[in-house]
Amino acid sequence: MDFLKLFADQERHAFRDLAGSDGHAVIRVSERLLNEIITEQIQGSASIRQLHVTPQGGNRLSVRVVVAKPSFLPPMTVGVLIDKQPKLPDDPVLGLTLSGIGGLLRFAGPAAGFFKVLPPGVWMEGERVFVDIRAALAPHGLTSVLDYVKDVAVGSEEGRLIVAFAAGVRGGAA
Repeated sequence: MDFLKLFADQERHAFRDLAGSDGHAVIRVSERLLNEIITEQIQGSASIRQLHVTPQGGNRLSVRVVVAKPSFLPPMTVGVLIDKQPKLPDDPVLGLTLSGIGGLLRFAGPAAGFFKVLPPGVWMEGERVFVDIRAALAPHGLTSVLDYVKDVAVGSEEGRLIVAFAAGVRGGAA
């Protein structure tokens, strides 16, 4: 059975054959897999040559960035604290606070422009980074996923990014 085809067909029909279903999951993404995904996403970036995320305990991450230009700049490491969870469906925004960035920005000067070239749905305000999950999913044609996600939370533990979510299909038996 082609499960991807089955899933796509069910999605086209708003999962009516699964109406009333609920599910909860906690996915622990290893540092290796997380960075493999990140590497693919930044491939061809004009501003970032390398980005490595190290999940730590307590909803903290360490992010090592190597900028493309100027190439003489050494790698920069920034601490990240996950401090705001999305509230679906009205506020699908994840909030992060960066630490250790002030001095880096002064040192990097014009090279810090990579902070201005962020993916869709991601923006900075001072030392805060916001990720609008809906806007980040849009370029991939995946915003409809949020029609089924009731709750989502992102955290971390040593060596793993944790994504917990609850999803469901509205309606009773089909």
